[in-house]
Order: sequence, then structure tokens, then C-alpha cells
Amino acid sequence: MEAPLQNAIHMPPTPNQITSEADEFYVSFNSRDWRIYGGDTTALVWGQMQKFYILNGDHTAAYKTLEGQGWEAHLAYFRENYDQINKLSDKLDDLEVETAA
Repeated sequence: MEAPLQNAIHMPPTPNQITSEADEFYVSFNSRDWRIYGGDTTALVWGQMQKFYILNGDHTAAYKTLEGQGWEAHLAYFRENYDQINKLSDKLDDLEVETAA
């Protein structure tokens, strides 16, 4: 699967809302499901919800700074903040196998 080159669209965070959107990925902020995730989370969602790369906390402002830089920049931010990964997040090795195909 080829990495997307589309620009993301960013909007202010609201509970469980998409905060950026592109053809192949989007960013979603969730402040509702504390019992499930343990707190606020920000997910980088690949494809049609095939993979959820979830960080603890609100990372929407940081992802917003990546507007127009595409998937690779968003994924690099996730990697840089891997120490904040949520226990329910998909792991990066899953994505690397999928995008290499």
C-alpha cells in the first residue's frame, strides 16, 4: 500500500471527533471513553479504520502543525511520541508490514 500524499484538514478538538482528514488517514481526538482508554486519547487512523495508532493525551495541536505534510510527517510524530502509546494502540510493526506490501 502506497503512503498517502494528501493534505490533512485540521479542526479544533471536540470529544471523539475527527480533527484532521485526508484520503488515506485521519486524526481523531477522544475524551469520552476514559473507562476504555484510561484518559483522553488522540488516534492516527490509517485507511478505513484498519489501524489505530493511539497516543495518550491531546495531541491535536501538534498534529495540526503537520498540516499539509502528509502521512509520513504524521507517522513520524507518532514515532517520536511512542513513549505515550496507549495500551490499546496498534503497533508500528503492523503498519510497516502493511505499507511495504
